[in-house]
Amino acid sequence: MDDQTEIRRMEEVLLGVLPWWNYRLAKPFKELLDEGVSLEMYYCIQILRCVGKPITMSELAQFARMPKQQMTKMVNRLVEPGFVERVYDPSDRRVIRIRLTEKASSYIDQFLDQNAGYFRKFLEQIEEGEREEFMKAVEILLRVLPKLPYTEPEA
Repeated sequence: MDDQTEIRRMEEVLLGVLPWWNYRLAKPFKELLDEGVSLEMYYCIQILRCVGKPITMSELAQFARMPKQQMTKMVNRLVEPGFVERVYDPSDRRVIRIRLTEKASSYIDQFLDQNAGYFRKFLEQIEEGEREEFMKAVEILLRVLPKLPYTEPEA
């Protein structure tokens, strides 16, 4: 299979997965969020957890694929309830980094504890023989997707 045929097949599969992912996982997940946390706020918290260290507003905006001005508003909404904090970079006081707080980590842990039942029910519906495949597929997505560079959609 040549590169263009392979890319075309990947496009078809990815676009085929998106509606199922949205209606089976993303939409119900969004309904479970609480404490005034939007889906985008949750995503920012998870990005910071995955990165594992304080990052600049520009870096966070790049990870989230959102303009820096919009990310600044998002971070303000995360600072208010105490989920993140702005800290000066010790090597350059002009640089401000965004750091996850203990409250955010506690929120995620509590969220998982309170809402694990929904996801457990969902995952239990996967046939036993397909569970390992599903887990491998999700692990691969988690490894590959963060590496992809941001590209603007073509108009």
